[in-house]
Amino acid sequence: MTAPLVAIAWLTPLTGIVVASVLVPLLLALYFLKLRRRAASVPTTLLWKRSVEDMRANTPFQRLRPSLLLLLQLLLLGFVAFALMQPRMDLGLSGGGRTVIMLDTSASMGATDLADGKTRLDVAKEQAAERVEALFAGGLFAAPPGETMVIAFGDAARIVQPFTRSRGDLLRAIERVGQTDGASRIGEALALARAFSTVTNPEERGMQPEEGVTLELWSDGRIFDLADQAVRPGESVVYHVTGRADAANLGIEGIAAERSASDPGLIQVFVSLRNDGREEVETDLELLLDGERRSVTPRPVRVPAASGPEPVAGGGPSPDGAAYKAGYERVTFPPVIQPRAGVMEVRLVRKDSLRADDASSVAVAAPRRLRMALVGAVDEFTRTTVALMPAERIESLSADDFAKLGAKAGDFDVVVAAAGALPKDLPPGRYLVLGVPAGIEGLNAYGTKTGLAVRSQKSAHPLLRAVNLDDLHVRTATAMAPASDVESIVDGPDVPLVVVARRGPVTAVVTAFDPLQSDWPYQRGFVTFVANAVEWLGAVDQAAVQEEHRPGETLSVRVSAGVKEVELTLPDGTREQVPVREGSATWGPVARAGTYLFRWSDDRGEQRRQFAVNVAMGEGLLSAAGEISIGTQKVTGTAGGGITLSDLWPYALAAALVILSLEWWVYHRRHWIRRDASAQRVRPLGAGGAPIIRE
Repeated sequence: MTAPLVAIAWLTPLTGIVVASVLVPLLLALYFLKLRRRAASVPTTLLWKRSVEDMRANTPFQRLRPSLLLLLQLLLLGFVAFALMQPRMDLGLSGGGRTVIMLDTSASMGATDLADGKTRLDVAKEQAAERVEALFAGGLFAAPPGETMVIAFGDAARIVQPFTRSRGDLLRAIERVGQTDGASRIGEALALARAFSTVTNPEERGMQPEEGVTLELWSDGRIFDLADQAVRPGESVVYHVTGRADAANLGIEGIAAERSASDPGLIQVFVSLRNDGREEVETDLELLLDGERRSVTPRPVRVPAASGPEPVAGGGPSPDGAAYKAGYERVTFPPVIQPRAGVMEVRLVRKDSLRADDASSVAVAAPRRLRMALVGAVDEFTRTTVALMPAERIESLSADDFAKLGAKAGDFDVVVAAAGALPKDLPPGRYLVLGVPAGIEGLNAYGTKTGLAVRSQKSAHPLLRAVNLDDLHVRTATAMAPASDVESIVDGPDVPLVVVARRGPVTAVVTAFDPLQSDWPYQRGFVTFVANAVEWLGAVDQAAVQEEHRPGETLSVRVSAGVKEVELTLPDGTREQVPVREGSATWGPVARAGTYLFRWSDDRGEQRRQFAVNVAMGEGLLSAAGEISIGTQKVTGTAGGGITLSDLWPYALAAALVILSLEWWVYHRRHWIRRDASAQRVRPLGAGGAPIIRE
């Protein structure tokens, strides 16, 4: 692979042309008008008088004779004029500096809007490889190549190749860069580049600020956090535009599903379509269950065109203040029968340059009943409420019996317990705790409060759905100062009354008071709260319909005690073994969209858990930005490989100085030869003894 030829770029060509057009004719005119003398014999010295008549040229315009001095002077003027034009071209120079090749691997870089059906990332990798070849090409003016590194970034950044001077290692690293379906964020990539640019080895000197580093970025410019970044002193950014500015796209931006409350075997699916093109689009949609078509829209769906100016890459308002607005349309499918677990997928029948967002899916679980435990001295109001809920099994356990279960306590979907009945080392599980337990860190109990009423509540939280706490009065409650990661959903005058705490495999809803120390059990809202809490806790790990997952997230599944590892099947069909730690198997961050299937076996037989991962939101905007804004600095993109150009005028001036020195030597050498000849023969004579003069 060879670097492409690059033409010379001229910054001020007119200046050099004007200087050359004036000085070169003047120099030639001087040589045309130069007085020419010839050797001749004269009979008398009286004729010497004519030899000093230098003011009159014997021939005003003579034939231009070959002259080394004239050639040198023309070359001198030519190089000066060349330097004044300020030419620039790629010389393959590294100058000992450092270069960071940054490749955007986000979902939009998977678009095939460029030639030959290649993805944008494929084209970017080819251009990056060509840039490496150019940096290591050498040449007449080339210094030893500087160090170069390769960073790939999407939702997160990773170093594919640390700084090296090995051309082969860099080319292999670029080839290893893979596509993701996540969003594009450059902040972490810049932090890595700066960290490795300044300190590469604790025993070696890092880069000094004056040495500088060149950041070569291959992207379509649609990077979410550009406005939050800044170019630091010593850094230069070269932006290689990858993609077409007029690229359009229609995709599925969101999907949701809901089981019927009256018939859990029925599921209804909702999708949101986004059009980033400038023309209205019509398309059919099809609904599939585990790959089998179950429904098709009766008529094509019309999605309106986008409006407004293209959004500024890196954030910020458009120059005229107008806002970009994509075209949206929402579609609801008729309910379909789905009594078992599976993956509901919606596909566009119409295809475009970005295939990743032409389909979106959501995983659903089979309807099931919960397994619950009542631990300790739970009040009769709570016991009665739990007993009325549909459940597979409800067990009543003493504090000692529950402590003996250990890790097997995780077999219960929900544990409802009095605060004093729970051990200090709380096993993995999901708990509704009546009172403040000692086994949950971050609650920070410090005393008691009396005569409390509700000051505020998060009514939108699922735990408080249809729960009215305006008339709640609490006689005695435990005062807490919860940590920042503990969510308070009901607050009293100066202390929280209900909080949600998440501690690894433990999720707990905690009331700061025993219900019997309040009038809550006599209110309708108490029954609703307990039902909401049991339903919400039971769905923490196994929702009937899961929320959408996006690339960059981590997938986690809880398993029964005794399971050591689970098998994970990736969207491409490959399988991995994931170890279980503290009752959970965790894998991620996720890079590609698709269905992820966890399998394991316990005393109930083979268990399965599916996750549907969809393309990151906002990646459907495919129009490549010709200019990006990094903080307050604007960087204009270069098409193609975007070779970095070097100034040629210093080399032209250096050549002019060499020619000037050579011209000085040639001129004085002639005078030295004439002076030596005069010293040897003071008065040379011609034929017949007459002196020789030159006219």
